[in-house]
Amino acid sequence: MAKARSVIKLSGTIGDITFVDSQAYGFHGRKKRTVWEKSDGMVASSTNQAQANLMAKIIFDAVNEFAPGFKNGKFWSRLVSVFRQQKKANEVYNYAGFDGMEMRLDYPISKKGRFTLNHKNENAKHTLTLNYYLNIISSYKLSILRIATDETLLVPIAIEKLEGETKEGEKNGSLDFQFPPLPENAQVLYVLQCEQLKNGKTTGLMNGKSVVFLKAN
Repeated sequence: MAKARSVIKLSGTIGDITFVDSQAYGFHGRKKRTVWEKSDGMVASSTNQAQANLMAKIIFDAVNEFAPGFKNGKFWSRLVSVFRQQKKANEVYNYAGFDGMEMRLDYPISKKGRFTLNHKNENAKHTLTLNYYLNIISSYKLSILRIATDETLLVPIAIEKLEGETKEGEKNGSLDFQFPPLPENAQVLYVLQCEQLKNGKTTGLMNGKSVVFLKAN
C-alpha cells in the first residue's frame, strides 16, 4: 500500500503548542515556554547581596591600596560574609562585625604581638592611641587606615592613613594617631598594618607583615 504524506502544515500557536520550521529540525511543534518569575524571597536575597557587595567593595578597594599585594583569593568572600551574617541575624549593617578580622589567616597579627586601639579621650574621638605588646624584640612600622562612610555604609566620606614606628628593642609602648574630624553620623572602620623593619626599612617579606581590622574602644 502506498504511504500518504501530509501536505498540511500548521503555523502559529494552538493552545500550548507553537509550530515552527527550522533548518536544524525541520517542521515541528514546540511547547510554549513558560516565564520564570522570581519569588519575593529571591528578589529580596538578590537585593541584599547587591548591597553587601557595594559595602564590601569600599573596604576591599581601600585595604588593597593600603596593603598592596597582600590579599588572597578568600579575602573578598570573607568581607561579604560579615554583612550577610548580619542580615541573617536581622542586624543593622555595621562595622563592629569586622573587629579582629585578619586580612590573611595565614599571617595573623598574633604572631607579632597584641594591639589595642583606644580613643584618646571622649572629647576628641578622632585622636587614637595604639597600644602594642610585641612578641619579638624588633622594630615595626605600624600604619592605621581609617575608612569612613555615611550611615548607610554605601557612600565613602574619607579614607585616611597615618603611620608610626616602634623603637628598636622595646617590648611594649604606644603611638598616638590624630585623624581629621568627621561628621557626627559617620561610620568608621580601622585597619592596622604591622610591618617588620630591618635597618629602618620594611623587609618586604610576607611573613613580616600582618593586617587586621580593629575596633576603637
